[in-house]
Amino acid sequence: MTSQPIPHAMRLPPKLKAGDEIRVLALSRTLAGAMRQGGFTEQDIEFATGRLESLGLKVSLGRYVRECNMHLTTSPQHRLEDLHEAISDSSVKAILAVTGGVGAIQMLDGIDYDLIAAHPKVICGYSDIAYPCNAIYTRTGLTTYYGPHFTTFMMRKGADYTLENFRNCLFGNGPLELQPADQWSDDVWHKDQESRAFLSNEGFWGIQEGEADGVIIGGNLWCFNMLQGTAYFPSLRDTILFLEQPADGKSTLMALDSGLRSVSLQPDFSGVRAIAIGRFSRSGGVNHENLTALISENPALRHLPVIGNCDFGHINPIVTLPIGGRCRLHVGNGKTVITLTDH
Repeated sequence: MTSQPIPHAMRLPPKLKAGDEIRVLALSRTLAGAMRQGGFTEQDIEFATGRLESLGLKVSLGRYVRECNMHLTTSPQHRLEDLHEAISDSSVKAILAVTGGVGAIQMLDGIDYDLIAAHPKVICGYSDIAYPCNAIYTRTGLTTYYGPHFTTFMMRKGADYTLENFRNCLFGNGPLELQPADQWSDDVWHKDQESRAFLSNEGFWGIQEGEADGVIIGGNLWCFNMLQGTAYFPSLRDTILFLEQPADGKSTLMALDSGLRSVSLQPDFSGVRAIAIGRFSRSGGVNHENLTALISENPALRHLPVIGNCDFGHINPIVTLPIGGRCRLHVGNGKTVITLTDH
């Protein structure tokens, strides 16, 4: 049996400040691959660069982000070279994934974790970037960030909440209470930036009552569970799981149930203090009622505080979550609160 990793003492990378350089890298799909698959343009790249520059950041691109193979990415070796070069470059203070995809897991065995530990800096992205986010935290103790991609900053409308939370988490200090977004969207925004469909947000769903404090781990549930049994799966002791997945029609609830039951079978699942579940797109058919029923039917979860409909993952807008940071969570008396205490 694979030995369980021991929880690390919390280690946060230095906060960002005006004048810092942020390097855009292909940790999964490349920029050229995103342009081919998503229809992004050079004007979109300029817009996203301007958005980051409005935060006072200097934007640079990895050497291989414009390569594109049949898998809409470049070789794992080229992605690793770009990553290690950015980590070693003292002028680079943050790394931002171009976008997600399916290829980030290819890098895990080639990452120089000692190099990352010696040169801590912000690393941010979501979707299958959950692989390196959790792996780097597990192997080094360094907090990583499950948050927007570079392509996210190409969004013309409905991005203010994402931008504000990115800035508050990566530039700011002190406790940060997460507020639900006023509106949200699950549209294919990059296909038509002018005709967007926004929905009123119900806010966080209090699924099961309780209070908890713990280390944030998780991200994309599929990717998180794919790490089980490897050297990259984090300890579950003293943790709060933040889990989300793209909706997949009628199978969404069963996929969520399977994923939650899988992680609940881990030997140290008793160390989990609470669960926060990201919002699903409408195609999944997930609502407060059926999510509550699903959670209540799993005996392993019945003692845990659970929150649903949270603003992270494969919907917009999103918060930036520190994987390896800490949060405090409260559900009860008609009040649901999530506070990032260390980020």
